[in-house]
Amino acid sequence: MSQASRLAAQLLAMLILARLLHPSDFGLLAMAAVITGFAGLFRDLGTAAAIIQKSEPSPQLLDSVFWLNVIFGVGLTMIIGLLAPLIAYGFAEPRLKEVLWLLMLTLPIVSLGAVHQALLEKASRFRPLALIESAAAFLGLLAAIGAALAGWGVFSLILQTLLMAFITTVGLWIVSRWRPDFCCDTREIRGVMVFSGNLVGFNVFNYFIRNADNLLIGRFLGATELGYYSVAYRLMLWPLQNISSVVGRALFPALSSMQTDRIRLASAYIRATAAIVLITAPLMFGFFVLREPLVAATLGEHWQPVVNVLAWLVPVGLLQSLGTTVGSLYLATGRTDVMFRWSIAAGLLVIPAFAIGLQWGITGVAASYGAASLLLFWPSLAIPFRLVDLRVGSVLVTLMPTLVSAAVMALVVAVFAAAWPGNTDGQWLRLTLLVAVGMVTYGGLSLITQRNLLKDLARVAFGK
Repeated sequence: MSQASRLAAQLLAMLILARLLHPSDFGLLAMAAVITGFAGLFRDLGTAAAIIQKSEPSPQLLDSVFWLNVIFGVGLTMIIGLLAPLIAYGFAEPRLKEVLWLLMLTLPIVSLGAVHQALLEKASRFRPLALIESAAAFLGLLAAIGAALAGWGVFSLILQTLLMAFITTVGLWIVSRWRPDFCCDTREIRGVMVFSGNLVGFNVFNYFIRNADNLLIGRFLGATELGYYSVAYRLMLWPLQNISSVVGRALFPALSSMQTDRIRLASAYIRATAAIVLITAPLMFGFFVLREPLVAATLGEHWQPVVNVLAWLVPVGLLQSLGTTVGSLYLATGRTDVMFRWSIAAGLLVIPAFAIGLQWGITGVAASYGAASLLLFWPSLAIPFRLVDLRVGSVLVTLMPTLVSAAVMALVVAVFAAAWPGNTDGQWLRLTLLVAVGMVTYGGLSLITQRNLLKDLARVAFGK
């Protein structure tokens, strides 16, 4: 329920701020986020994941990692501050300089809580983590709305980001009992560098893959087009970030504790993936058939270009939801080297595809992303599955009843939508009733095809 409240805050932020701010404000923040997000990959050098994966991290290791994080957080902030004018020139957007100077302050703030968060996740204390993140999301949203109403523009989005980082770090220090000592042992750090070094390499290359589209659109098509694309991408990513990735956070420490029992590890992974797809599949299919009334009712008519982009990005989201937790397999088995090499191979296809699609605008970029994702889908699953003796075909067979139920639901909703033409006055009513039709249809089909999985989830939800 804490996670549900956090989702609600993010959805409200999207709906309210999209009406108060110009698309170029979102595009400007997306440009800055490419830079600050990339710098954030080096904030802990993968050591937080190493703490979770390690059976018994020593006190010396925890202290050393903490101070390493602080040093890198401050150092990265200074580097971005010096490079901000050049970055703004590279994007041909002078306002980007001031945005970066403010956003970079999140790096040292978040660095102060990285070890505390890793320890809480290692102990599977996800309830306090979700409560902290929920409070940060709602308070950040309120601050952003107030600033947007006051005419702050893009700086209202910056205020939201800074406040969320500060509240989260303070909450982590309050909840976690661990406190650092003034100790930094380079031998402890070297002991985890093989694992964390490959993880950083993967994160860096994967970050370039995931942001190459933003970089190209921002540089060659401008902030407004990037604003449309980034909002569509955030809508597609919403179920993945807030459902799949949350399960992945819980799955990584759980699978790490089973790393010596591959059969049990594989079984746990299949069950978790089935639970994810049970939720994300209907969301993605529903997004696809209702993308036009959804955008019109929630964002407004001036966001119409988002509809065409979603037509290509939503199928990408469905494919990613099927394999979004494979990173947990790489991490739990300690094979970050394989994960790093695969990211390089995938990037050699995805980045050129973005460049080719750019000539057809943001819709072309989205279409190229969809084509590349389809080509990479099977090997992206087969490689990590081999580490735990799983087969892609057998896993997809397990998921097939859910996918078929979601597809049938989408067909039923599409028929109802076609029979009920939309109009400006009744957009919300039409959208609400179509969503209700989809929920009832999918719920009924799931009771028939996935009764055992629903029973398992009910037992977990009620602590049985």
